[in-house]
Amino acid sequence: MAGVAAVTSAAKRASVHKLSEEEFWALVAKIRSAHAAAAVQMRESYIALDACDKWMKGQVDRNVPYQEKHVVQQVSIMGNMETFGLLPRGGAEDATKEIALKNAPAVVEFGAGRGYLTQMLADCYGIKNIFLVERRSYKLKADRSLRQNEGVKLERLRIDIEDLSLRGVKALSGSQYLAIGKHLCGPATDMTIMCCLHELHNRTEEKGHDKHHLRGLALATCCHHLCQWKHYANKAFLSGLGIAEEEFHAMTWFSSWAVDGDHSSQDSLESEDSSSEVIR
Repeated sequence: MAGVAAVTSAAKRASVHKLSEEEFWALVAKIRSAHAAAAVQMRESYIALDACDKWMKGQVDRNVPYQEKHVVQQVSIMGNMETFGLLPRGGAEDATKEIALKNAPAVVEFGAGRGYLTQMLADCYGIKNIFLVERRSYKLKADRSLRQNEGVKLERLRIDIEDLSLRGVKALSGSQYLAIGKHLCGPATDMTIMCCLHELHNRTEEKGHDKHHLRGLALATCCHHLCQWKHYANKAFLSGLGIAEEEFHAMTWFSSWAVDGDHSSQDSLESEDSSSEVIR
């Protein structure tokens, strides 16, 4: 699939605009069917637990860039991870007890950027074995601060997620790991899932006890309109619902409408009515 070119935003927009009204509503019906088949109840899940209290109160090293918006998001990611049993309840103090009893999981942060999500995870939950996957080079990284934490082992993997094989990361061998990511774009999310599941499949096939294995994923996504069919992690599911590649790309373009202004405003409603009249 490496030779398949990405579908541009302009091409996606064009695929939507060329739909007839009948084709548009047929696609909407397929989307509703897919949503119903997934059988997942969509709900808000903002969770802030005591383990991250010092970050919420701003009681952290002032050499670390601190933005309340990002801290609140990161705290909720960790709160959900703890709620789902991926992190020890109670934070770093209880994590230390867990480490004494068994191997604590490593953390692989995909699309890590400067690494501040993992830094909070290390501060609040005592994570010691850290791998940051990022293709770009950044200034003001969290690496220096992380390495000052006693016992922390940190490795940066400067590589595209698409090209990453965790089997080649020797320092991860024999470890459980958590895969995390914040603000991963659509295709990066799919490539992260495929990277982790590929390793899980290989471990099952080889029945090797010395291999690393996935303990859980916690991915906060963004930019769904950038999703690509060639990277999508579950084509069989959509194909089973009669959704083909071109319709998939139209759907990804629809996703941008959710953040495209305030559709509940009177001006927006009047604009939509006007647009509908033109279409008819």
